[in-house]
Amino acid sequence: MDKKENIETAKTGEIRPRIDWSKWDAIFSVALVAFVIFIPLGGFFYLCGRFSPYLIFLIVWFIYPAIGALLLFFVAVSIKRSPIVWERYMRRKKVIKVVQIGIPIVFIALFAISVLTPIETYLWPPGYKPFTYGFRERIRSKADIGAIRNWLKTLSKEDCTGEAIHLLLTDSALPRIQWPDSVEWSEALKVCYPGYVTLDLDKNGNPKVRLTWGGPFDHWGVEIGMEDMEIPASDFSRYGEYRLPLEPGAYIWYELQ
Repeated sequence: MDKKENIETAKTGEIRPRIDWSKWDAIFSVALVAFVIFIPLGGFFYLCGRFSPYLIFLIVWFIYPAIGALLLFFVAVSIKRSPIVWERYMRRKKVIKVVQIGIPIVFIALFAISVLTPIETYLWPPGYKPFTYGFRERIRSKADIGAIRNWLKTLSKEDCTGEAIHLLLTDSALPRIQWPDSVEWSEALKVCYPGYVTLDLDKNGNPKVRLTWGGPFDHWGVEIGMEDMEIPASDFSRYGEYRLPLEPGAYIWYELQ
């Protein structure tokens, strides 16, 4: 208890409870670690791609900025308290000391790298990368690639027009899927609930199918063909695609804007 508190206690006769900063130091440290994992390292985007892809719009426009502002608050508090923490934990609780002081430094360094360097870095990957990795795991768990390929073998070249077919209808309270009658669609496709489907031919003249999800600002999906279909390299130009192999002849893509 410092001198000021002694004077106040003598005047009032009451002992005021002091803030347990050791507890708050631990809370700030854990919060900083969690936010660095979820924001700079793309944890939120990965979880969106894996479990609920359309939440990416909510994350980008609302939750992501709010959590980013909260993270900056935690960084500011940690920097302000760093001298106190350094003095208090110089000889004890070294883990808390390192995390409390080190995390803000790492966060600022990652931010500077992402802003000052023109090239992308694994230290702070763009959101579409962890999202695409998560979406690849989602497709692996939901789509039967073998069944889809067997269905593709039943299609004729006339069926593969290369035109995108819009499947989501919004003439009711909730969007619903309506598959056109021009083709007998595989149940292995229907369980994926895409927004668009495109039937086309690959360079070998074999049928392939492209499933698309997304909205006005972002599109992503999967393209499936025969095992010998070539998987193109990622195109990082405007309106290009970031691509991840799913298996031979199939890959996940995310449109860059």
